[in-house]
Amino acid sequence: MYVRMTFFQVKEGKMDALRDLYNREVIPAHKNHKGIRFVHLLECLTNGNEGISVTAWDTKADHDAYEASGDYGSLLSRFNEMFVAAPTLKSYEVTASSEPILLRIF
Repeated sequence: MYVRMTFFQVKEGKMDALRDLYNREVIPAHKNHKGIRFVHLLECLTNGNEGISVTAWDTKADHDAYEASGDYGSLLSRFNEMFVAAPTLKSYEVTASSEPILLRIF
């Protein structure tokens, strides 16, 4: 699995607007991409102006196809006026993980 993380800081009082736009634009835009596992918006508990957008992809090819699609830049441009500075994008390969434990009820 491959994960992309965009680290950002928003201007004071802009997190609610960012969250609303994220739910309306970012999450639906990813549904049409092959290999998407999830899209999450993380908001910092200790600094309400910091956040991370996280997406996970089944394969490196799926990750790379999204990278090449231009959708990231298009979506990011919708948020630019909310950011204090340009966000930082980093990509990672998941090399260790724990799958959820499913309980069986008899």
